[in-house]
Amino acid sequence: MLPLRRPDLFKGGLLKPCRGILLFGPPGTGKTMLAKAIANEAGASFINVSMSTITSKWFGEDEKNVRALFTLAAKVSPTIVFVDEVDSMLGQRSRVGEHEAMRKIKNEFMTHWDGLLTKPEERILVLAATNRPFDLDEAIIRRFERRSVVLFPPIVRLHHRVVGMIIC
Repeated sequence: MLPLRRPDLFKGGLLKPCRGILLFGPPGTGKTMLAKAIANEAGASFINVSMSTITSKWFGEDEKNVRALFTLAAKVSPTIVFVDEVDSMLGQRSRVGEHEAMRKIKNEFMTHWDGLLTKPEERILVLAATNRPFDLDEAIIRRFERRSVVLFPPIVRLHHRVVGMIIC
């Protein structure tokens, strides 16, 4: 959250802000809820991205949608771009039967994510969640500078389970 809240600390050149965080763990542990809480605590805009929001049946529209996503994120920065079930969108490129359009989407996403087409002062963090981190492409995993395992269910959900067991 520090790069989003205090970008002045990262202007000297010694520290580089983190551009990607991966949350992984079993289903139902609150990865999505944690991502929303991080955006709220950081005071950042929250853009939830899914495969259906990016893909199109028209040739070339997928890359335009990715470009539009990062343009919007830059305009409302600081921004957290959240990709839930990231393995469905940015999975391994060596999959059998993967269409060329999917590879183009991944390449465009990685190009914008690296900051090659954006200005350095734009504060964009890609935050992703998955149950299957080993299905991700190696290039994608390298871009997630921080990786965190989320193992336990949120306290609220745990509290409801305990109360429900006592009542029954």
